[in-house]
Amino acid sequence: ACPEIIATAACPLRKLIATAGAHVLPVGCNSMPPQRAICLCLFLCVHAAHAGPCRFTLRRPLCSLSCLFGAGRCKGSMQKVPSSESGGAPTAWEMVHLKDDGVESSWSTVSFPFVSGGDIGKMTERLPCDGVWLRWTHGSYNYKWHNAPRRQIIASLNGHVEASVGSGDTRRFGPGETLLVEDTRGEGHCTKSLDGVGRWSIFIALPDDGPLAWLFARPTTRELALAALAALAAAALAACALRRPSGAGGLPRRIGLIGGLAPASTIDYYRRINAGVRERLGGRHAAEAVLFSFDQASVIELEFAQRWEEVGEQLARAGLALAAAGCEALLVCCNSVHHEVAFEALRRAVPRVPVLHIADATAAALSGKRRVALLGTAFTANENSFFAQRLRRRGLEVVLDEPAARAELDRLIYDELTVDVVREEAASWFVASGSRAAGRAPRRGRVTPTPPRHVPPQARLERLLVRCDAVVLGCTELSMLLDAEARKRYAGVVFDTATLHAEAAVRFALREE
Repeated sequence: ACPEIIATAACPLRKLIATAGAHVLPVGCNSMPPQRAICLCLFLCVHAAHAGPCRFTLRRPLCSLSCLFGAGRCKGSMQKVPSSESGGAPTAWEMVHLKDDGVESSWSTVSFPFVSGGDIGKMTERLPCDGVWLRWTHGSYNYKWHNAPRRQIIASLNGHVEASVGSGDTRRFGPGETLLVEDTRGEGHCTKSLDGVGRWSIFIALPDDGPLAWLFARPTTRELALAALAALAAAALAACALRRPSGAGGLPRRIGLIGGLAPASTIDYYRRINAGVRERLGGRHAAEAVLFSFDQASVIELEFAQRWEEVGEQLARAGLALAAAGCEALLVCCNSVHHEVAFEALRRAVPRVPVLHIADATAAALSGKRRVALLGTAFTANENSFFAQRLRRRGLEVVLDEPAARAELDRLIYDELTVDVVREEAASWFVASGSRAAGRAPRRGRVTPTPPRHVPPQARLERLLVRCDAVVLGCTELSMLLDAEARKRYAGVVFDTATLHAEAAVRFALREE
């Protein structure tokens, strides 16, 4: 703070500050009054003597006193809001970024590229949001050292505010400016109002980068110690709680079901798995199973938007919960969300728990078949789908239905079957049945007055079986359209993926494979 003193290499003060690991801040020294410089030097001597060799503890008073005495008032300038003053349209929204490395906070700049335009102007990619807060602060607002409670974007509506980090680097923000704050760990920052007037601002909370983002954050020593103790305790409890007999005489392995997509087919999974265990073991035996059931509306919304990474995050969340419950294998009770991006996210989340893939279970049952028709939603029944690729890897030729019929089946699945509606007209459009011709109702579901959009003279299954050796029902709800007579008539040529998937779970649970 006093250049005449600090310039002397042998100065005890300089050595003391260097021993404490602090950086000398000569900013604004020439204009600092002598009495303030002496006070600052004395304070640093006392603090360094008590703090010892710890730069982290010394940096805070350095920044605070430099602001108090007028040294290093503001190293940065006001944020520049994106504009087209250079003559061309902007390509990105630039924002000041307050971040941390787990110990120290620092400033940088982050850019959000524009990806679309038109009459409404340029827009960035959609940013996920966990909530919005509207805030007012008093004109005397002066918040000392603190961390951000979450990742968030702050938009200032009026007034001016100043924020400082431990290095002494300071930024000021005015009306209309935005700030990305991510220093949720470490030393944090100081914030104070400059105008003396009440200030309005908007806080937009951002989610973590992914379901496991917290694992990759830099932990403190205390957090590492607590995590180690918790891991040892959890391992000991798990070893006691989950220890079960093994071998032929042991209990069935515990199966985890990721369901609710839709609830009707999830119920069928549960029923079939328990029936398979009881059929083999007899008596009152049943499967050990744990169900994680989703709100299907939220997942279907992500499917329609092609946001498969977010679907994967949801599957990973379910997989972690089921693994923590002691499940030794997982099943996703839905074809569409086996999309390669979402499925791989689930596998990465639980690397030590096998996830039984529905297409593999189906392909194993198609032994001896050569040409198979694939039915399902638009995400499953297409040339490049995960399901078609896995069947081709087994040497099978995959045939798809006509585009108009595929579109109608996709509508039928999402608009009716996923909400447990089975219309007589829809079932007759899909499969010919003597029982329906006689006027009897399907095996379950409720009748709706919605008329069929298209009723061809011949049902879809019969048309496809003329050209193929087998038909794969690549949607777990499609079996709802088959009554008992149709199931018996098409045994061996129509393969229900849900039934085959549940059978694979039974074999795993009973250690048959």
